[in-house]
Amino acid sequence: VGAFVATTAQIIEGDREVIVRSQMERMAKYKERILGFFREADVDKSGTLTWDEFEAHLQDPAVMAYFQALDLDVSQAHVLFELLDNDGSDQVTLDEFLDGCLRLRGQARSVEMNKLLYMCDRVFGRLAAYMKASETNIEAITKKLEVEYAESSEIW
Repeated sequence: VGAFVATTAQIIEGDREVIVRSQMERMAKYKERILGFFREADVDKSGTLTWDEFEAHLQDPAVMAYFQALDLDVSQAHVLFELLDNDGSDQVTLDEFLDGCLRLRGQARSVEMNKLLYMCDRVFGRLAAYMKASETNIEAITKKLEVEYAESSEIW
């Protein structure tokens, strides 16, 4: 029985290694295809994609089918571009493109869900900035009122 358990454990460990290696190879191939798409779409070879370059590249039906074969939904291309553009520069770097494509691939990570997350992040950022500015303004008003109150107390 002990030999059977040991042999089974070795088989399982071997299977695990095969699965991990296979997944790593699939990920490497996926990244290569994404890099190929980026290089083809980067017409001016600037190292970034503009919306115009991205949109123009997706007009080719073969490219659109290829992108969908990468398990990415391009039906809402502009939303997809915004999701890839992490810094809001209206240009997508190679790193943004690769990271975004890896994040957005598959049904479970649909473009709509990621768009909501993107919008929430932007709203929270703006809200935090507004709250900080409001806090600063309230502190300034409070100090001014304290000074005016102190000055008016001295007169009476």
